Amino acid sequence: MDFVRLEKHEDGVLFAFIDNPHGRMNTLSEPVISDIESVLDEVGTDHFAKALVFISAKEDNFIVGADILEFDKMGEAGHAREILTRVHTLFNRIANLHYPSIAAINGPCLGGGMELALACHFRIATESSKTVLGLPEATLGVAPAAGGTQRLTRTAGIRRALPLMLTGKRLSTDEARTLRIVDIVVYPGDLPNTVKRCVPFLRKKFPRQVSHPALFSLDWLLGTVPPARRVYFHTARRRVARQSDDHYPALFKIIDCVEAGIAGTMSDGFKAEMEAFGSLAASPQSQSLRHLFYSRTGLKKKHYGAEPVGVELIGVVGSGFMGTGIAAVSADSGYRAAIKDVSQEKLSVSLKQIWKSLDRQTRSRKLTPVQRDKIYSLVIPAVDYSSISSAGLVIEAVFEDLGIKHQVLREVESVTSPESIFASNTSAIPITRIAEVSKRPQNVIGMHYFSPVQKMPLLEVIVTERCADWVLATAVSVGRKQGKTVIVVRDGPGFYTTRILMPFMLEGIKLIEEGAAVEDVDGAIRGFGFPLGPLKLLDEVGIEVGAHVARELEEFFVHRDIHAPPGLESILKYGYAGKKKGVGFYDYQPRLIDMARIRGFEPARPVNSKIYGFFGGGRRKSVGFSQICKRLVYLMVNEAALCLQQGTISSPEDGDIGAVFGLGFPPFLGGPFRYLDSAGIGRVVSEMENLCSTHGRRFEPAPILVHMAEHEEKFYGQD
Repeated sequence: MDFVRLEKHEDGVLFAFIDNPHGRMNTLSEPVISDIESVLDEVGTDHFAKALVFISAKEDNFIVGADILEFDKMGEAGHAREILTRVHTLFNRIANLHYPSIAAINGPCLGGGMELALACHFRIATESSKTVLGLPEATLGVAPAAGGTQRLTRTAGIRRALPLMLTGKRLSTDEARTLRIVDIVVYPGDLPNTVKRCVPFLRKKFPRQVSHPALFSLDWLLGTVPPARRVYFHTARRRVARQSDDHYPALFKIIDCVEAGIAGTMSDGFKAEMEAFGSLAASPQSQSLRHLFYSRTGLKKKHYGAEPVGVELIGVVGSGFMGTGIAAVSADSGYRAAIKDVSQEKLSVSLKQIWKSLDRQTRSRKLTPVQRDKIYSLVIPAVDYSSISSAGLVIEAVFEDLGIKHQVLREVESVTSPESIFASNTSAIPITRIAEVSKRPQNVIGMHYFSPVQKMPLLEVIVTERCADWVLATAVSVGRKQGKTVIVVRDGPGFYTTRILMPFMLEGIKLIEEGAAVEDVDGAIRGFGFPLGPLKLLDEVGIEVGAHVARELEEFFVHRDIHAPPGLESILKYGYAGKKKGVGFYDYQPRLIDMARIRGFEPARPVNSKIYGFFGGGRRKSVGFSQICKRLVYLMVNEAALCLQQGTISSPEDGDIGAVFGLGFPPFLGGPFRYLDSAGIGRVVSEMENLCSTHGRRFEPAPILVHMAEHEEKFYGQD
């Protein structure tokens, strides 16, 4: 057995060490399944065995999920049922052993690995920040299919299990213990011997380990009262439809599988899983989501021509919203983070925000109090530059003003070593212009984080012609350690993400100027799959920020007739600056009685009807949703194609990742380039040419798209 090594100890404890010899991560691949079958054939009837322990031979992972490369095969008719029948049979054998089966978990335990663990009688997990458990199949457009929808609901309860599967949430060890998914939490060191010490205790629990829903609990009610069950699952489907606009069929299939198992038996649920998985694996949504997964995984392995230098201290200049977020993710990643601002009052606000965030994670059991205090101790407030003089990397997060950034750059270089890197967190100002006043421009780079920093997964690293390879490699290394998905783009106005976003947002305003209603523009784009429409997004980032970026990019875009309408500056003068100021395209003023806020939800906000006075008066034109989507989306994907043509991005994969994880481009469409392939480049070019003749040269298709349409080419070949 090459993938699973069996060790028999004299005390009767059997260890099945899972170890993929071809990679750093264990996956639930066909060879692993075969080897576990062989293990059970050998020890399944062993009357001297005291316990069978599934444990990883890897230092930092249990099983990270199924082998996703096999999903393509499972999309073929009948193939999914064949494979999954075999897996279900295997896991049922583990669940029906006459002695305890134990999953000893250190590191990620996800997808198929989690389903293997759930099939075991007990689960022991290490108290490590790297140990996370979950069923993230929905994020790949499929449903758990190795018993996860059945065993998780019976372990954690329906009310808690269903949201975990629908969101793909990853649980910390403490969270999992609270939900009864983990039975024992231990320290990471010497896991095999720790497990052996737990075996006598677990053997005493073993005959009584099967639990039943408490009388009159939700699980009991749903299992015994059909009308209650129908209401619950009908409500769940309505909620999913409202939140996903029916773009993610896997979510509905997960609900179907859970309901089948609750209304019938576990076997009924297993059958539902197998039927669902084959159709979902072949769906375009799953194929697009898997495309993103492959692209994201590929980025983690990308090398940039030099080895990164070690960074222990990161300096952050500016304690505003972005600076605070950058300092927080840096400390959370183990870096010391010195955050500098001009006054102690501003720093106090920043530190308070970081503490509140960490404390909230502690209360939700994502962090232990010890972990919270350790992370917080890494944040160093500073009112002068002395605390960041030894920083290997200094990230500037001040206002988008070239003069201010020049001043900060001069001050930082005057106190740091020649080996220190200066990074600007700018969304639009070319890094080359910022580096004009630098004594060491080869050390200057862009690190564009997205707001809110703690939640947004993307980091856009911007390189100039003079940027040193080791500087780029170090910035990428820091971003990866911070948990970010990093794309590298060439310097230029707006870089990649801001550049493709601005035509999208400005066209939204253009539609308002032509007479469309705010709710129609935003509603059409939400229906297309974006989380926010262009006008709501402008409110969220701040109309002042949007107007400033539009001015920065005006010279670059003006020859293509892409520019901000005069009304955008006018509404700023009138005080309509967006959500932070209480009013923009929408009215965010608090109501006397706001039940949505009382219940903890962000309520839908009414349109600020006064805004129309700055864009031609009352609404006098009805624009179809399809037309709105074409005008907005085609401008974005066309700009993405131009970025690839001009070398701003180096690959379609980078472009797709940047748009999805930085701007909210619909993941189920796979990104701009995947969308162009599936929509048909020839059709998009033809429709853009029609829009160009009607609305102007901003819709002129990129030469690369025209060429590809003529030659019937695709960005991703013929797959």
